[in-house]
Amino acid sequence: MRLPLKLGVAGFLLILLSVIVGFIALNPIVRFGIRQQTALKRKSEIRNIYLKLPFPLDFRVYFFNISNPMEVQKGATPILTEIGPYCYDEFKEKIDVLDNDAEDSLTYYPYDIYKFNAEKSGKLSDTDYVTILHPALVGMVNQATRDSPALLSIVNKAIGPIFRDPESIYLTAKVKDILFDGVELNCKVTEFAAKAVCTQIKSQIPGIKSDPEKSIFLFSLLGVKNATVGKSIKVSRGISNSRDLGKVLEFDGKKVLKLWYEEQCNHFKGTDGWIIPPLLKPEEGLWSFSADLCRNVVAEYVEDSVTKGVKTRRYEATLADMQNNEEDKCYCPTPKTCLRKGVFDLSKCMGVPILATLPHFLEADEIYLQQVKGLNPILDKHIIRIQLEPMTGTPIEARKRLQFNLPVSASEKITLMRNVSTSLHPIFWIEEGVELDGALLEKVTEVFTFLGVFQVFRWLGLLIGFVSIAYAVYHHMKHSRSVHITPISGSSSSDHVDINRSTNELVGKMKEVFQSDKGHTNPVMTGHEFDRYS
Repeated sequence: MRLPLKLGVAGFLLILLSVIVGFIALNPIVRFGIRQQTALKRKSEIRNIYLKLPFPLDFRVYFFNISNPMEVQKGATPILTEIGPYCYDEFKEKIDVLDNDAEDSLTYYPYDIYKFNAEKSGKLSDTDYVTILHPALVGMVNQATRDSPALLSIVNKAIGPIFRDPESIYLTAKVKDILFDGVELNCKVTEFAAKAVCTQIKSQIPGIKSDPEKSIFLFSLLGVKNATVGKSIKVSRGISNSRDLGKVLEFDGKKVLKLWYEEQCNHFKGTDGWIIPPLLKPEEGLWSFSADLCRNVVAEYVEDSVTKGVKTRRYEATLADMQNNEEDKCYCPTPKTCLRKGVFDLSKCMGVPILATLPHFLEADEIYLQQVKGLNPILDKHIIRIQLEPMTGTPIEARKRLQFNLPVSASEKITLMRNVSTSLHPIFWIEEGVELDGALLEKVTEVFTFLGVFQVFRWLGLLIGFVSIAYAVYHHMKHSRSVHITPISGSSSSDHVDINRSTNELVGKMKEVFQSDKGHTNPVMTGHEFDRYS
């Protein structure tokens, strides 16, 4: 086979291979590989990372310090100043893991540890004193008002002994005590009212630790979450169906909740928030079940973006609007009582009447901003946001933010609260953040580096194939216009002798014609010139 023909055939095969592998089969191959790599298979790398993050999350706390506590007692508007962030390293682990191959599931117990990070906190220290709305005092009054208003007079008598004769509804204490170590509640009392209330506090308010030696209780905001095993969660491993990866199947051993008024809110929707299925479409949103809120939350797609050099999708979430959005109405405190936009009642989940919002009342009804001073909602600083690489389902950057508030209003039966103005009073807000970096970020970028190189090679394969075919066609067209003389081969020696003899005889006869008896010489060719051919 001549070289041009070989080049043409090779070029055609190269084009065919580039089209099949590079354009037709590439996406299915990549999708299959990603689904296999992201499933929570035993001993897989992604499973190890999922069960124990190899780096701490960035956990930040911001307090709303009160500037005019005694004026608030007389009915003034609370003036608040944000203090923070107090930064902590949050180490997350899932323990007592149990696999169920039959249903392709995995059950675990969350276990978190918080450690103060002085370097990130800068000039702030966890020994700083802050003055905030007293969560235990106001929470106790609110709970009694909601559940047993007839007992408010008993609660009023118990406040003095338990909280050591407070002058206001505010608490001044160290940051570390408020968050984790605990603020003392004096239950070493003999008064009937105080004993009765202490019993209720211990059984109903989360975050209470007892100290038998001192006969006191220690109340903290986050101590109950630090180095404490949480409730069990069962999720899908995503081996059988990648779209079910991380989907919550059970929480605390229950397949459905029994907290809300409609079934749609009692069913789990989405993942546990720590892993996201790959290859999701933008319009699907990111659904997750929040164990802290006891409800499903969706982050909606906003726009395409670029984060740390990786193409991402930006998703954002709010606490919705149970007054106006039909899908959220089953989260109302009662079927006939719904909170305003952007506010969510945590009492069914946490056991105390505390209300959650986005920080600084972002995306909440404007009335809440009018009830206090010092807040300034900013979208980029206060929204729940996820920058997701959609092909692998990897969060390149994520910020979960939540503010905790207590409703405050005047109560004739509570001495400290007879003249306070009505408000949704902020206490503090938290931010739980993660930014992918180092080796884990490199693993994500390696996928796209490989795809980029493959893109170059598939187009290069097409180019080389077309050039090869073009050269073969050009060479064929060029030689098709040429005349080829085929030499005589295979004649014997006797044939050559006969040909030479005939040639000599012909030359001799031509001499006779051109040199006649008249002696004339041919003007065109002489005999000597003929001799050159004899």
